Amino acid sequence: MQNHNNMKSTITLFLLLLSFVCWSQYPEGDMINFYGKTTRMNLKDSTEKPLDGVKIEFWSGGELLGEFTSIKRGTYSYNLPFRKSYTVKYLAGQYVTKMIEVDLNKFYDEAERRGLKMQIDVALFKDSGFMGLDFMKEVPVAKAEYIPRKKTLVWDDKYRKNIQARMVSVLKAYGY
Repeated sequence: MQNHNNMKSTITLFLLLLSFVCWSQYPEGDMINFYGKTTRMNLKDSTEKPLDGVKIEFWSGGELLGEFTSIKRGTYSYNLPFRKSYTVKYLAGQYVTKMIEVDLNKFYDEAERRGLKMQIDVALFKDSGFMGLDFMKEVPVAKAEYIPRKKTLVWDDKYRKNIQARMVSVLKAYGY
């Protein structure tokens, strides 16, 4: 009986130490929570419905840091450390790949980072072999960066509008 209690105590201590090591790698204040919803868009009428099973990859400097698959009603949530730039890719078999870039390098004040969350909702549409949309596998559809003087993440609207115009031009050529 004493051996069983010693073993139980040893396992408990090991688990506590393991959880401390995992937690201490990225303290809560040094993380940003990427979350959102993935939907499928019908190009004919622009209606959107939740899309489960979208693979979401988180990259930084050419290195895959993690991935998540959207779940119930297309939702996802993933924590990543600050002071990095990220490329977030959304992939789902028969749908056109989309990706975004987020620059989180410019945090000066520790308090600015506490509890920061970034909601990114992405609508994917079926890949019907549209010539001209292959660029979306290599070029982000949106870019954002943290602006310290504004203390907020800011989307580059000019960039987004240029990409949107490029997508619309290709889709119009195919009768959408």
